[in-house]
Amino acid sequence: MRLSAVEDLYARARALEAEGNSGSVDAYFQVAALTCVSGISGDARDRRTIELHRSSLAKLVVVGQRFGRLNPASGMTLESCHGSKFIPLEKTGFVWQAADFQNLVPVGTYSTDVLSKAYCSDGIGVPLVVLRHACRNERFMRKTSAFSATLIMRNTAGCDTNDCFRQDAGDLSAAKLPTLELVNSRKLRHVQMGEQTKRLARDLSAPLVYRLSTTPRNYWQEFVRPDSGLSEGQLQMLEPYQPGKIPVVFIHGLLSDPYTWSQMINELMARPDFVARYQVWVYNYPTGRAFISSATKLRFDLEKLRCFLDPGRVDPALSEIVLVGHSLGGILAKLQVTSAQDQLWNSVANRPLDELNLPEQFREELRQYFYFSPSPDVKRVVYMGTPHRGSAYAKRCVGRLTSKLVRRPAWEQNRHQKMIDANPGVFSDEVRGRIPTSIDLLDPDSQLLQAIEELQVSPDVRLHSVIGDYSWRIGFGRSDLVVPVQSAREPAAVSELVIKAKHQNVNKELVVVRELLCILNRHAARAGRFSSNLSTPQNRCLSGPDVMNSADPSINPKLSTLASPIGIMQQLADRTRFNAAESEGEQQDADPSPITTHDALEADFIPETSLQSITRPKSTKNQPAAVFQQMNPPLVLEQGAVKPEQEQADSGLETVTQLQDTAVSRDLQ
Repeated sequence: MRLSAVEDLYARARALEAEGNSGSVDAYFQVAALTCVSGISGDARDRRTIELHRSSLAKLVVVGQRFGRLNPASGMTLESCHGSKFIPLEKTGFVWQAADFQNLVPVGTYSTDVLSKAYCSDGIGVPLVVLRHACRNERFMRKTSAFSATLIMRNTAGCDTNDCFRQDAGDLSAAKLPTLELVNSRKLRHVQMGEQTKRLARDLSAPLVYRLSTTPRNYWQEFVRPDSGLSEGQLQMLEPYQPGKIPVVFIHGLLSDPYTWSQMINELMARPDFVARYQVWVYNYPTGRAFISSATKLRFDLEKLRCFLDPGRVDPALSEIVLVGHSLGGILAKLQVTSAQDQLWNSVANRPLDELNLPEQFREELRQYFYFSPSPDVKRVVYMGTPHRGSAYAKRCVGRLTSKLVRRPAWEQNRHQKMIDANPGVFSDEVRGRIPTSIDLLDPDSQLLQAIEELQVSPDVRLHSVIGDYSWRIGFGRSDLVVPVQSAREPAAVSELVIKAKHQNVNKELVVVRELLCILNRHAARAGRFSSNLSTPQNRCLSGPDVMNSADPSINPKLSTLASPIGIMQQLADRTRFNAAESEGEQQDADPSPITTHDALEADFIPETSLQSITRPKSTKNQPAAVFQQMNPPLVLEQGAVKPEQEQADSGLETVTQLQDTAVSRDLQ
């Protein structure tokens, strides 16, 4: 069949779609099937064939769902005047069940202020975002989950696509047609097509951008009204539970939400070694509430989720949890690995809890807040910009005014006042006047915060610190403009990394991503669950006794460019490193089984060679933080028209994964 005939069929499919005719589904399928094989002759150009194939596949997803002919969980129904045929939609490599595929969104152009890079690659198929909506009473999963997939069409032997839709064709149900398949593009890079291995088109960052563009961020409302019901505090899994993978739990800070980790998660989840060893969880909580109650909720959620996923405690990976906390989230993490006998209670009251005049239910609630033991399943904590000794902002006018904006429900205020009235002279000024907020408890003079600092960390837990040192300011000294360096320091940390960054960016810097990967290297080795690999200088952390020297040609052979993460650090004069003393056991655990991190040029700091790292355009001031659009169709040519070579080169789909003429055309043929 000549290309002009396929162009006519594509134009007809567009016209049927515009008319609201479900026959567009069958027409788009036929175009995709015809361009799936190398049977087009005459004036065909590889580039145009690729455009038509990818666009018709994307349109097939859109119109198939619109007209109820495509069920993402099962497959697609094709129709003609002579019959119908159901084509199953196969799934390959997913941890999700078939019922979890509830909506498919083709990836088009997008922009975001949150991600600095998009990880994607060219190849066959169409990158998609798959949406899954949680059941009403489902726990520990997000209300809407988004994950990446690639839709491909397989042309099996004996396909009769050219003839099956003709007016005089026989029963469509007897026709042998190409098949459709969804492939987990995060797990698989290539697929086998007949005797050839083809590279997949992938976009691993698109699900994050889609979530950012469609999910309202309510952290300010949750701060002002922490009991509004928008978020009660919940531990959430980004993907279904995967036995054998160690959970990494990200905990956001004050006036924030889990999306503050988007940059970090985007970088980590683009690395196959990380994905193979770890699973990502996040903890979302209203930050206006006193953080000691949010820490209690996290402690209970960790215990309940372990009982739910692994009641027999047979999965050792769930006993190696890593907590990563930014700002206030670091204090919540610390309260998971420390034990409190009377220290915290004595910091707010001068009489034992059991002697107070309180309703028994309220007494037990306070007991849960102030008396606890370390979580047995947490083995490592990474602090990022954590105010262990508070921040002067909490006691300044801006902190006091912000704290006064928090509104607690009347019943809770009444209960608190009754407690104070029934026990005169017992409670400290910190809690006597009103229910303290998280800002109140971050005052450097807070007796409760000072007591938390003195709590003993479980000997089974290793601590790490990442500290922002942006500038010197009166009243702060060296700080990230919010948390002083001295407040962010943890004496018990086995490693410490100091970087030049503002507070809100401490957990977003590339060098911090790399540091976390190194920490996770050591953690995986200490867990003793993975095969050993030779350690190289490129796999060492910035913050241990194995600090790298960029002047060593064996580490950075192209010193003139200084474009590596290490070179970037050296170009920033105020960026410093601190070598914290490590325990002997930690040094011994540092070498085996590293997750590969690269110290070559920045272009080589890409998770894998098949992925491109594309800098995303920023949203304008009048746009939201993320804008996501579906794939746009190519231009429809007039019959018999042939575009000039340059015009053809400029007519590619406006997608993040721009096609490369030679490589991709070979993949699609």
